[in-house]
Amino acid sequence: MKIKFSKMHGLGNDFIILNNIDLSLELTTEIIQKLSDRKFGIGCDQLLVVEPASDGQSDFFYRIYNSDGSEAGQCGNGARCFISFLHLQGLSNKSKVKLQTNTRVIDGQIINPSVVEVNMGNPDFKPENIPLNLFEASNYEFKFDNQLIQFTAASMGNPHAVIRIATPEILVDNEYLTKIGSMLQQSPIFPESVNVNFMFVENEGQLRLCTYERGSGLTLACGSGACATAAVAVRDGLVRQKVKVIMPGGELEINWTDAGLLMTGEAIHVFDGEIEI
Repeated sequence: MKIKFSKMHGLGNDFIILNNIDLSLELTTEIIQKLSDRKFGIGCDQLLVVEPASDGQSDFFYRIYNSDGSEAGQCGNGARCFISFLHLQGLSNKSKVKLQTNTRVIDGQIINPSVVEVNMGNPDFKPENIPLNLFEASNYEFKFDNQLIQFTAASMGNPHAVIRIATPEILVDNEYLTKIGSMLQQSPIFPESVNVNFMFVENEGQLRLCTYERGSGLTLACGSGACATAAVAVRDGLVRQKVKVIMPGGELEINWTDAGLLMTGEAIHVFDGEIEI
């Protein structure tokens, strides 16, 4: 059968988005991998699916699949594109929408046609909720190439590790980032794997970030990673509560308010299409 889709991106973090409200498509791992393949399919970091909400309070269910076919609990850049898609496709005419996910409910609003703000909620630093198989602490350590590397862990509805680096040059050393990222993802201390964020603080209003994502590898941007990293930096007194996060694909504004972490950034429509599955 043929299905319609939209291709969108947020800071180069790219998505296929499907409206599955009426179709009731059964998306197998094989289909997801085929659609996500950049040579034999459409190509994306994540596949996002619009479904009816089931909690009695949300407008839609926001389902997220990584390109390897695994299901994710959260994706911040995807949330902005998902909300923009709802408006572009006429599925919602509300400026503010509430989205149900597998892990939490998030609120978002259209700022202008290509900019969306999403309340990603508050970070959770409790190890059992990340999950992390270590006793709670401000910082944790692991051994890599005979050196101890410190990290902080938090959940934004998905698990994150945040590593503060000494120099910004490390952010372009893909081999080094991949080695550490894959090592932490495979470690038994993270039973559900983890998104690994490498943070360099430039000043109290700005930090740089590169993320090795669970199920996707190095990406141009990670919205939930930007939120987790900003939260760690704010908590540790490294930056103000409102901070600019610069990633390879562009920048986000993160503001940790009493209501939660507000993430503001672009949501770009690339093209619409149809594909046989």
